Amino acid sequence: MINTFNNLKIQFPLEQCNKLYLKNLKGLIDNSIDASSRIAAFRFDLRFPKGHLDQSDKVITKFFESLKSQLKAKEVKTKKENKRVYPNNLRYAWIRERDTSGNDHFHCVIMVNKDAYGILGNFGNEEGNMAARIKKAWCSALGSPGLVIDGLVHFSKNGTYYLDKNSEDKKEQEASLFYRLSYFAKNDTKVYGTGKRSFGCSRS
Repeated sequence: MINTFNNLKIQFPLEQCNKLYLKNLKGLIDNSIDASSRIAAFRFDLRFPKGHLDQSDKVITKFFESLKSQLKAKEVKTKKENKRVYPNNLRYAWIRERDTSGNDHFHCVIMVNKDAYGILGNFGNEEGNMAARIKKAWCSALGSPGLVIDGLVHFSKNGTYYLDKNSEDKKEQEASLFYRLSYFAKNDTKVYGTGKRSFGCSRS
């Protein structure tokens, strides 16, 4: 069995993976490091509340639109304070999966300019850091601004990765992140044949 793609290690045998997803994930990393000499990548999961009716692709689209809007607002605020603004250069990927209960959920990664956002911050914060913005964006996407989000947004263990274009360890950093994201490409547990997309990512 081959557990590599383009000479990079992956979590599952290649025949059990979607090669197009792997190609897009590699492109995502390449485009991110081209846009920012240093990037931070954050892994997290998004779940629907029990009984939530709208589990369409529109929800994940709304999530990223809300997150983009928040980052833009932060840049405007920083500029008004006469502070240096680092472009966030946000890029992302997501997959839809279905667990044994029949509920869909999303595994996500965002990649940003490390000079703009280097950490998620305290997961319990309601505002002021990237973790809070992610939670707020999911509430907005679900159409419930006051929703208790505990349990619906999960920040992955050891889910923060850093890549530095000028580091001697760049190849190792990239390989480590790609290995983690190769999970996104496994065919098992994907939601195929329902009319819903199973994968999405930034295109440039």
